[in-house]
Amino acid sequence: MKRRLLTSITATAALLLASCSGSQDGPASDAEPAGDGGTTLSHPTIDGLEISFEQQPESLVMDCYAYSSLHEYGIEPDALFGFDCENPWVMGDADISGIERIGQDGEINMEKLAEIHPDAIIGQGDAEGWSWFDEDVNAQLTRVANFIPLPSGESVGENIDATRQVAGFLGADTGAEGVRQADADLETAKQEFSDAAAAKDLSFLLASPTKEMLYTGVGFNQADLLGELGATIVGPPAPESGNPWGQVAWEEASTYPADVILVEGYDADNGFTTELWEDLPAVQADQVTGWNSKGAMTSRAYADWLSELTGQVNAFDKVV
Repeated sequence: MKRRLLTSITATAALLLASCSGSQDGPASDAEPAGDGGTTLSHPTIDGLEISFEQQPESLVMDCYAYSSLHEYGIEPDALFGFDCENPWVMGDADISGIERIGQDGEINMEKLAEIHPDAIIGQGDAEGWSWFDEDVNAQLTRVANFIPLPSGESVGENIDATRQVAGFLGADTGAEGVRQADADLETAKQEFSDAAAAKDLSFLLASPTKEMLYTGVGFNQADLLGELGATIVGPPAPESGNPWGQVAWEEASTYPADVILVEGYDADNGFTTELWEDLPAVQADQVTGWNSKGAMTSRAYADWLSELTGQVNAFDKVV
């Protein structure tokens, strides 16, 4: 991960933690009765991960990435923690103002978590727990409640479908009219972007620029989606393992010329600048827009992103 791991923990609630336990066993796909009123989530993207509950989970704690995806289905948390809670590229129209925050970035107040005693904790991670906690912190986390990792499939479409399965397990009406309309809007947005990409023949670089170097997003699901719709994606190949971001020294940035640069979490009012960045053709032509490697995995979020991007592509010109 690009972020530095943060493992601070603000509580010493050992007795509380010892009294609150979940059972996370190991993989598979939908909700199944577990006997005696219990239920089991077979995880839709982690093979062999089956998460069993004594009863249907109702009280939930989420990281903000989870809430960004689940709030459209009417799934509300009792408390939030994690990164990017104020990032509009991640949160969209989700309103977190009335929700208790028990953690900021990579920190969490474990005593407050134990007091809430949720039925489940949902966030980015895997069978072992949250991505940004070390083993000891995750061991405490999963003694409070079962951890449900957000889906991490190999495409945007797979993640949208898998996130919907998790929402359905949590009690959402995944066949609601708004959900069906979002699916239809996404198909329309895909076709419109595909038409624009074919007509303009532009090249796209997905990036996250920093003072130290230019990180690139070849191989990310969002880049693959645009490529499947006909866009030309440029940048170095994704690393074979470890950090998924390509790493380009600024002196080499011009070797990946692009007509359009998509900056992760782009903010036009607080733009990145450095001399070699300003020399890139797309930057000089003001053909810079946004994307995000995280955020809501829903048809609505991707329909809105593609629709906005299509409008921009129609106004952009070939500059390389």
